[in-house]
Amino acid sequence: VLWEPRDVVGGDVYWCDYWGDGLLVILADCTGHGVPGAFLTLLAKGALDRAKNITSKGDLEGLISNFHRILQETLGQHYEDGESDDGLDLGACYIQQDMTSVKFVGAKFDLIVVDDGNIDVVRGTKKGLSYRGIPSDQHYDAHEIILDSSPRFYMTTDGIIDQIGGERSRGYGKKRFRENLLNIQNLPMQEQKESIYSALI
Repeated sequence: VLWEPRDVVGGDVYWCDYWGDGLLVILADCTGHGVPGAFLTLLAKGALDRAKNITSKGDLEGLISNFHRILQETLGQHYEDGESDDGLDLGACYIQQDMTSVKFVGAKFDLIVVDDGNIDVVRGTKKGLSYRGIPSDQHYDAHEIILDSSPRFYMTTDGIIDQIGGERSRGYGKKRFRENLLNIQNLPMQEQKESIYSALI
């Protein structure tokens, strides 16, 4: 986990917890920065806990759909009228206990897979969570990756992609990030973390 928040609190958040017979890993980018973003993460955490309680263990699509509906209702954004239009983009992975597969659901979020010198991007559904105008029964597609090799999986918010730096003061960008992942794929994960961080400063 590379976690360097700009402020003491903010809108990017991750969760990792056992769920049923597997491990649930979620990375989310909530609207807003600082205190407003952090307030939304608190509401999102409550909505996620409620969604986990009413969803069959391992049903990742159902979990994210329930999460969307509960948070949208919590924010009062399931009506057409209203002032707020807040939500989050999210990537969720469910890792089976026997480590034979990984299931991914994305809401305007992608999963990057690096394996044997190749890089692949698993695209999420092109809808965020809880925003006004998204149907309350919105479906989020699940993708299952069978672990018949030793791939590495990555998720990132725009906290890395949009970092400004270098001589031209440009954003780091998706292309450079993915090229870096290919270059460091054989390093231990701790060294990968250090390499990614050093590329940003």
